Amino acid sequence: MIGVKSLKGKKDGGYPVVLTTDRTLASDYNGSEFIGFGATFPRVLPDLLYSSFFAPSVPHHDGVMKYGHCGSRKVEAALLNDGFKQGDVVIGHPDHLDKLVGPKTEALGITTHDPLGLGPASTTFSSFVGGEPYSSHYFKKLVKYPELSKFDINVIVGGPGTWQLDDKRIMKKYDVDTIVIGEGEKVAPEIFGKALKSEDLPKKVVGDVVDIKDIPRIQGPTINGLVEISRGCGRGCDFCNPTLLNLRHRPVKEIIEEVELNTRTGKEKTILHAEDVLRYGSKTLSPEPKKLMTLLKRVKKHTNRVDFSHVALASAASEPELIENISELFDVGGEGKPWFSAQTGVETGSPELASKHIKGKAKPFDAKEWPSVVRRAFDIFDENDWIPCATLILGLPGENSDDVIKTMELLDDLSDKDFFIVPLMFVPLGMSEDKDFFSRGDMEPEHWQLLAKCIRKDFDMVPKLIDDVSDMGGMNFLKRYGYHFMSKIFMRRLEPHLDVMEDGYDPAKV
Repeated sequence: MIGVKSLKGKKDGGYPVVLTTDRTLASDYNGSEFIGFGATFPRVLPDLLYSSFFAPSVPHHDGVMKYGHCGSRKVEAALLNDGFKQGDVVIGHPDHLDKLVGPKTEALGITTHDPLGLGPASTTFSSFVGGEPYSSHYFKKLVKYPELSKFDINVIVGGPGTWQLDDKRIMKKYDVDTIVIGEGEKVAPEIFGKALKSEDLPKKVVGDVVDIKDIPRIQGPTINGLVEISRGCGRGCDFCNPTLLNLRHRPVKEIIEEVELNTRTGKEKTILHAEDVLRYGSKTLSPEPKKLMTLLKRVKKHTNRVDFSHVALASAASEPELIENISELFDVGGEGKPWFSAQTGVETGSPELASKHIKGKAKPFDAKEWPSVVRRAFDIFDENDWIPCATLILGLPGENSDDVIKTMELLDDLSDKDFFIVPLMFVPLGMSEDKDFFSRGDMEPEHWQLLAKCIRKDFDMVPKLIDDVSDMGGMNFLKRYGYHFMSKIFMRRLEPHLDVMEDGYDPAKV
């Protein structure tokens, strides 16, 4: 395992390859992934307050991060497996690159989720509040780091947000030499190898789908103990990245090795990552409960503090006993773990839009049953002390007022349940890339009413989130009080705007 202290300060002349992220991805957000959504908010708080209070920094030693972003760890492992020397590749803190780079540094590899603030969450929040999101602000700050131009370092950018940079003029503006679209483990050794040999780099590389046997095992701990268990999805929603179509599951042995690597560092928490954790081991669109439970029982031998990154509502609705067994295994609702969390996608309450855009998301049910699938899944979550963080999409192509009303009716049906709901404006990706962005100016009265309903639900949930996260993560009294205080201030300021939105109007025009 790569140890932070085994890399004794800056090498003479700098490390040849430095991997990093923007500052919003260099935090564990006090152990709560929900708080991480704050990276997509406009900069309403000073940088110092945001970075110290909401997004405390991952610890580092002379600029080398103790915990790395999982994507950066995968690239690091791919390079080391290909023959790069361990002491020549480091994962660096974005605020301390001056301690890592120098005249011998040939490449800076950046993992990014939302470099220009064009992702669904960022465009939504910026549209209503105005201003640049933290994710974009910190990415631009990172690529303008003085040492990068001083030492003429090649900047190579990859990650799920790289599509936002796919234009030569944009790349030139932000001094990006190469972008990697898609999966990076196969192509990373060749690109960074060219950089070390001072060879010309391609402007754009499309990474191939990586075979399961070629997905490398990380060699250092990850932020919040995140461990990838599956890659891809297969449901084929028409606004998602096509690379998600190829579903692959990693062997239990490799997963447990990574869980063990993380827990050895003193981090008890583990986040199992997949587009749908419930389908681990499955070759179809339905779960294989025995395979998942076999994995989870092995994980539990190392830690009881486990969360999932994403689950599909159809998977939960089709296997209620699986949800019950998971809650029982990790004593969800008991002392130390009052609830279980995961992100999921509701997207719409309209059967017509579900049939048009997310047909595979409903499987093994029919897309026309989608609202019933959502209700059933939320009932199962509620019975087993799960609090999902769900997304909605405003402005799906072809959406009309009746579709939005059906979504509001669905939320009303779920109102007695505990959950968070994040409304996102439609962003044209995947098979919908020829469509237009949905923006504030496109919103109908019903969209404003739906948005107000979502905001009220979330702010009703905030006190519970703060208290429970504080209890589970040992958050100190000052931070707990600060979160409560600021949430009340935000709600008080939003209240008059929400009243206008509930009447179906844009508050900026009233």
